[in-house]
Amino acid sequence: MRDVRERAQELAPQLLRLRRALHRCPELGFELTQTRALVTGELERIGCRDVRECGGGVAAWLGRAEGGRTLLLRADMDALPMAEESGEPFASVNGAAHACGHDLHTAMLLGAARLLKEREGELPGRVVLMFQAAEETASGAKAMIDAGILDGVDAAFALHTAPGQAVGEMNFTHGPKTASFDRFALHIEGRGGHGAAPHQAADPINGAVHLYLALQELIAHECPPDETAVLTIGAFQGGTAGNVIPASARLEGTARAAGRETRAVLLKRLEELTQGVCACFRTQGRVEYLAQVPPLYNDPALTARMAAAARAVLGAERVDESARRLTASEDFALVAERVPTVYATIGTGLAEDGYPYGSHHPAVRYDEAALPLGAAVFAGCALDMGHGPQGAG
Repeated sequence: MRDVRERAQELAPQLLRLRRALHRCPELGFELTQTRALVTGELERIGCRDVRECGGGVAAWLGRAEGGRTLLLRADMDALPMAEESGEPFASVNGAAHACGHDLHTAMLLGAARLLKEREGELPGRVVLMFQAAEETASGAKAMIDAGILDGVDAAFALHTAPGQAVGEMNFTHGPKTASFDRFALHIEGRGGHGAAPHQAADPINGAVHLYLALQELIAHECPPDETAVLTIGAFQGGTAGNVIPASARLEGTARAAGRETRAVLLKRLEELTQGVCACFRTQGRVEYLAQVPPLYNDPALTARMAAAARAVLGAERVDESARRLTASEDFALVAERVPTVYATIGTGLAEDGYPYGSHHPAVRYDEAALPLGAAVFAGCALDMGHGPQGAG
């Protein structure tokens, strides 16, 4: 499939234009007005049929309407609520930033759409293009699933940029790939009062502090030492004045685990500690889950087949199948719960080549030479179409 790669390289200037247009106007969550318009317009110019809004994202279809198998290709489109400090001449100035590479994913999939439309007659089945909103809030995949994006889909494929990985180098990890993600808020309700009379109040800050300390022991003492697990409290809110005991406090954080059993332990103990520790300090604790996704599991047989297709496109030297698990999380895991799925990473530059920052850093930059390579792999995997259940050909 080297001809696919060669054609993708010819499209590089168009992909560069699309990526930079997306990068200049990053949007958040489901509020992707400009992004959806750009993606929809490009898909219609390509000649895709049934281009439509779907669960806050955009969906389109290629290939045979009947017969054959159906492969879903996914790119996420949303940005992060942070100021960009990359120094790029096309940097965002609207207070949001594509600091996770979703603009590259979208441009790559648009490139793949053009490649596949040009060779639509060669597709042995159907391709669903899934341009997803709200990945950063772990809510966009569910919205598109609920809207029917997986109807008739036999398998799914996504890729993600990987700063710190050589440009175009791809990893296809078999089995577990990303950690689960449970974003939570812990509400601590007490009784407010005067700072000079703490005995007449029930201080929720005191309860919240002890709860914070108790939660730090979960990873060290209650999770298997050979399995990845992370619990982070990123927000602590309580009170507005130094001489007033507030009536409530709030902690917000995330829990992540590589395995389902460890995740279950973390969630169970989070509930128990929140209620028990708070009760010790005459307060009441409650857990609210803001977003939840399971670990993402790559179907091994399908992974091997798609890695082979990627080798045919990029060359054997660029494709690696060693286990590279991520502590980061992905709501594409909800797709992987329903159909055989592959989630691969594609390198976007090494530190020694001038790309020292990782995803979610305000100064992160990506080598745009990865754009045609990602587009070619998306297209190559679809043209291979070795994606039946459990990776059967």
